[in-house]
Amino acid sequence: MTLNYLPTAIPAGPTGTPPSDDLPLLFRTEPPQPVAAPGDREPWRGETGALAAAATGRRAAHWIRTLPLPAGSWISGPLADTVEEVMTSLDPADCDDLDHRGHGGVSESARERLDGLIYGVPEMSPLTAHQRVALCAVVHCVQGLPKALANDPGTVIEDGDLTAVCAVIDNAIGITGPRDA
Repeated sequence: MTLNYLPTAIPAGPTGTPPSDDLPLLFRTEPPQPVAAPGDREPWRGETGALAAAATGRRAAHWIRTLPLPAGSWISGPLADTVEEVMTSLDPADCDDLDHRGHGGVSESARERLDGLIYGVPEMSPLTAHQRVALCAVVHCVQGLPKALANDPGTVIEDGDLTAVCAVIDNAIGITGPRDA
């Protein structure tokens, strides 16, 4: 997930810029601030869920690749790759609250590949009913996240919507594994 809008771990100086540690002590306007290591800062509300989305996407893509489909299947190849691509490239900064044209960091081609699952339904014939339903649930959730993120990133991340959708994806791929084994 692209998190380029996160607050910095270095507090800003009186002019709004981070204090410069390379200036001699005589020219500093404030005492040097220790630079926090990545693990030393307090995570913002919802950050853990946002970072977990990429891991959920990788798990879902792996699950899709292991489905019992013929070699060279569009579903277990390009579609699985797209699920991983979308979940790892979500970008809350790619939003547009005015006209809802943001895409949450996901390319047009990736969105089109996700839309193509409806044409792959005949290719799903080797799958059990549970696997087909789970596959559709995963792809639908992955399709919806970028748009939801583009429309209202604060709510999606901080109010737990992203975490809830990732839990649905994990449940879908977890439920089908034990039942269909």
